[in-house]
Amino acid sequence: MKKLHSLESREADEAANIVEMTDILRRKMELDYAKGNTRRDAHPKTVALLKANFQIEADLPKQFQVGIFAKSVNHDCWIRFSNASGKIQSDAVKDARGIAIKLMAPKAKGSNVEVPLGQDFVLLSSPVMPLGTVAMFRDAVYYTIESSPLLMAAKFFLTGKAGALLGLLGLRISPDSLLDIRYWSTTPYLFGKDHAVKYSLVPTSKHRSKTSDDKDDNYLADNMQLHLNRHVASFDFCVQLQKDGMPIEDAGVLWDEEESPFIKVATLTIPIQKFRSKQRSELAEQLSFSPGNALAAHAPLGGLNRARIAIYTALSKFRHKRDSRTNLE
Repeated sequence: MKKLHSLESREADEAANIVEMTDILRRKMELDYAKGNTRRDAHPKTVALLKANFQIEADLPKQFQVGIFAKSVNHDCWIRFSNASGKIQSDAVKDARGIAIKLMAPKAKGSNVEVPLGQDFVLLSSPVMPLGTVAMFRDAVYYTIESSPLLMAAKFFLTGKAGALLGLLGLRISPDSLLDIRYWSTTPYLFGKDHAVKYSLVPTSKHRSKTSDDKDDNYLADNMQLHLNRHVASFDFCVQLQKDGMPIEDAGVLWDEEESPFIKVATLTIPIQKFRSKQRSELAEQLSFSPGNALAAHAPLGGLNRARIAIYTALSKFRHKRDSRTNLE
């Protein structure tokens, strides 16, 4: 069992809930996918896997010169845009949307070999995760897969958690492009030894996709490719420092931006590129992204992160072993 940081506290039955969720989701993957084509249990539909650059800001204030942000370094990275639904479905269906960033280590002089730095950032198109505790996460997994969503709704109403159901509905969006919207980590991360932060990506591209009511099954990838045919895309990568009253163990509670504004620490730049190829699609399935892929200075915090890491690790190993596929972390 993972040793807790002083900022963390463990929920009752947390370990048992994580084991139960892992088993349920593994069985679901076996039923949903044939061997050789086992998809992720979460965010299985890749909208795009893109090459990008992650440039650390120069001359950051001292308190932000932490971990990878200590020096102004430019990292190559892979970024995966995805739909959150546990099943492959049309982009036209309203859904939460995700972005995962995998930083690569600086290349040795004269080398073309890509080596992961060991730092991923996983973000969602929402500032909060309504199912913000392990217990609520467990209930959602159990009732939607093994039992009945109606029974889950009844339990949430009876236990005073009806707001989480409304929050889940609020996660579903239908943007014109995934390059034009904002993302948040929803969960907190260590920033140095004793401070916690949340992350956010703020879109800054000069070009924006046109609004259209004609949205087909893959319109998000279509609009992204139209953008990247002729225009660079960009985001500000920002951190928000934890202040008093901002919880670590409940990702469903919003950290107030007025009380603690997000501060830019890096720029994510996505160059013009063609991403729709068999090779890129295969690489998207090989790569694993996880909040657990983090350097010590940016270690994940909180129960939801502990659950995600344990579940992602177990199911990623299962998926790659089942399909005889190399796991690229």
